[in-house]
Amino acid sequence: MFREDPDIIESIDSENINAARTTEGVRGEKCEGVNIRQINRAKTDRWYGNVCGDIRFMIRSREYDYDDKKTVTPPAGGDGFDFRTFRHILRIEGLIPFTGCAILIGFAVALWEVGFSGADWRLFGIAVVAVLLVHIDAHIWNDIMDLEVDRREKSRETKRDRPLVYGWATVGDYRKMSAIITVLVVVLTAYLTMQRILIPLLFIMGFFFDYGYNHPRIALGHQPYTEWYIFPWLVVGVTVTIVYAATGIFSLLAFILSLLHGLTVTCFAVSMMRRDVHSDRLGGKKTSSVVSPEIPHATVYGIVTLLVSVLMFYPLVSILGSTEFAYLLILTTAVIAAMNTVCGARIDQLCTRALYSVYPDFESKANTLMLQQVGASMVHAVAITVIVLTSGGIV
Repeated sequence: MFREDPDIIESIDSENINAARTTEGVRGEKCEGVNIRQINRAKTDRWYGNVCGDIRFMIRSREYDYDDKKTVTPPAGGDGFDFRTFRHILRIEGLIPFTGCAILIGFAVALWEVGFSGADWRLFGIAVVAVLLVHIDAHIWNDIMDLEVDRREKSRETKRDRPLVYGWATVGDYRKMSAIITVLVVVLTAYLTMQRILIPLLFIMGFFFDYGYNHPRIALGHQPYTEWYIFPWLVVGVTVTIVYAATGIFSLLAFILSLLHGLTVTCFAVSMMRRDVHSDRLGGKKTSSVVSPEIPHATVYGIVTLLVSVLMFYPLVSILGSTEFAYLLILTTAVIAAMNTVCGARIDQLCTRALYSVYPDFESKANTLMLQQVGASMVHAVAITVIVLTSGGIV
């Protein structure tokens, strides 16, 4: 059984090549021009999969069948759709720590601002659905934009399914889903606008981040340092939007708390860029880790988060009117940021080691540390919510 490691290439011979040229597992596409000389050359290449995309697909398909007992049967010519695609598009490992936690913080801030009876929870719910849809649309366009990059990624090591790579869906399917989501968001935004006149501005900003970072024609996600200055503001935009929908107030507390969480959770996004540096480079992305791999990006971002949390202490004191209240919020953020910084420093070390030596386990080990950062970020949002509800006298 084929597996994606340096030894698997030994089992690929002329018989396998001929089978790959006619197999239905590669959607009928022929793998011409691949000979034993190229395969032998690939034996010494750390990433042999780029010798032939069809062979890579066959290997990953068989590997996926073996590891997860699932059948990978790409639809021929786009005729068909695998419903496993929906689970991947949701991508809860990104949806929950970013948008999900932003909604949780927004709920607590809305209670602090006007109390339970003073908020319009119907509008709050509609806004929640709308911002979740925008985030899911971002996942759709990110998969379209990164298709060639994802073909080169070690999906088993990073524990991510790739519907477009596996053939579960086509780019056309994704575009149709995006169109439906966009229409739904526009309808929900129009309804919210009848009650909150400035809602369109907030959703225009949301779509700007969505398409700016993920759309292939703009592709800010392929440029260096965009993860530094885009991701934190996604959290801010979500929290401010739902608080405004529920209360009609542009809350400064919502802005500060969501910025603190945005910086905290972006620590894992920066680490993700470090983890994906190899496949990003092969795919032509020019992320900060690709352009400047020698810089400890994850460590630096964690330190920046710590510094910003300290700077937000006095603004919080002036808003909350309580030094102890503000101190608890800042201390919580600082502790979680320190944890993320430690994990990020370890990921930077692994990245440096992989840069100057053969390190097959880099992606899997970095992925484990990154998931620890995800967990810490979600703990941060829950802790912030509890502090606001208790110290704010709400419960």
